[in-house]
Amino acid sequence: MSKEKIGFIGLGTMGFAMCYGLFKKGYTMVLPTYRREIDQSCSFIPLAPDEKAKTALYDEMLNNGCAGAASPAELFAASDIIMISMPTSKQVEMNVYGVDGILENARPGTVVIDLTSADASSTKKINADLEAKGIDMIDAPISGGQAGAINQTLTVMVGGKKEVFEKVRPVLETIGAPEKVKYVGPCGSGDAIKCINNYLSCTCLLASAEALSVAVKAGIDPRVATDIIGSSGGSSNATTYKFPKLIFTGQGMNMAVDLMMKDIGLYTALAKETKVPCFYGNTSYQMFDIQSSSGNGRVDFSCVVKMFEEWTGVQLMGIDEK
Repeated sequence: MSKEKIGFIGLGTMGFAMCYGLFKKGYTMVLPTYRREIDQSCSFIPLAPDEKAKTALYDEMLNNGCAGAASPAELFAASDIIMISMPTSKQVEMNVYGVDGILENARPGTVVIDLTSADASSTKKINADLEAKGIDMIDAPISGGQAGAINQTLTVMVGGKKEVFEKVRPVLETIGAPEKVKYVGPCGSGDAIKCINNYLSCTCLLASAEALSVAVKAGIDPRVATDIIGSSGGSSNATTYKFPKLIFTGQGMNMAVDLMMKDIGLYTALAKETKVPCFYGNTSYQMFDIQSSSGNGRVDFSCVVKMFEEWTGVQLMGIDEK
């Protein structure tokens, strides 16, 4: 076990896989046992497909050198490194500024690694407040989905002080593939590039759904169209991976509409802040908002493809489902 103790907050879909992966690589984890019943009863993934399996892995960690914390304050005080994996900046702020939060309980010299796809402006404020207490922070949002978290091949985009990044690089290169762990720049730049990436990811998905609908209407098999586009100038991750591997097979994206819409909103806000015209970003946001305002905010965001199906009468989702 590593001498450094890593407290992990947010044992959900991505967080639990990262936490367990760090444990398997020899790190001593401090687990939020004060909320283990909640963490064990939801956010299942192939690594832990049900409550029984997730509980067994949780017990494995506790029985093999990891510590349990009876409160957030206890976890923060006991940790040399604190890793946070939350849906939004709001939850991060609660963990920092709450009565039992990091600001009041973590020791000087502690490093906070925020894995959340967060608001860069919030991150910068948190960083300044923690720095005043002698606590370092980096924003390190991730990309790669459940498979990347389980296989420890995530892309990690890091903002903050370069020396802090170097200090915790071994931890980051454990949850992510070393060649995909990228130092981006000062505080908030990791969050910025993450929302930029997710904006492009969503825009390519929407544009591809539209283009494939046109292809089908023109008498072209969508599989053939995807294959040709995927090896030509119109190629994107949407045509090389999302449609052939996820949409056509009916698997979906494993991420809710509102979560992805949050990232597009962060992008459009960043574009406004930097005074860059945001035609496609605003359109992408509105396309997702159609689903969110229709009550599908918690539904897998592949439903934006189904929206095109409803508009055009063209089936794309699940055409290769077995």
